[in-house]
Amino acid sequence: MTVLELINNIFTKWGDAISETAVKTNYSMENSTVVAELPAATLYFQGLPTSDSDLMGTEASVTPTIQVDIYTKGQKALTQAYEIDAVSHSILNGVYGMRRAYGPELIQSTDPSIKRLTSRYTRLFGLADSLPE
Repeated sequence: MTVLELINNIFTKWGDAISETAVKTNYSMENSTVVAELPAATLYFQGLPTSDSDLMGTEASVTPTIQVDIYTKGQKALTQAYEIDAVSHSILNGVYGMRRAYGPELIQSTDPSIKRLTSRYTRLFGLADSLPE
């Protein structure tokens, strides 16, 4: 499993699930606080540090960190954000076994009518691990 396979697989399955919510096609892999249309969601890979390797640098395991931001606005914006978060969490935790290490936390926006819910996930992937189909 390569880093690109890991990123593409997780983002594709997450995007398929999140597109079934009010977000529809308004999701991306960009780390941006400027969102053109609401509701929206972003899944951003913060890094893929090596957790274990041999003296030659051959990686035995890595720990990807993923941040998910959900943006909503309007009536019941916070309720809608938590509903979208539940779908996101079901994919990252339920399918990939990732652990929510942070959140969901409501992050204050300069526009108080916009609700931003942030979560971070991690998981240890070993050399012999494979991704679910």
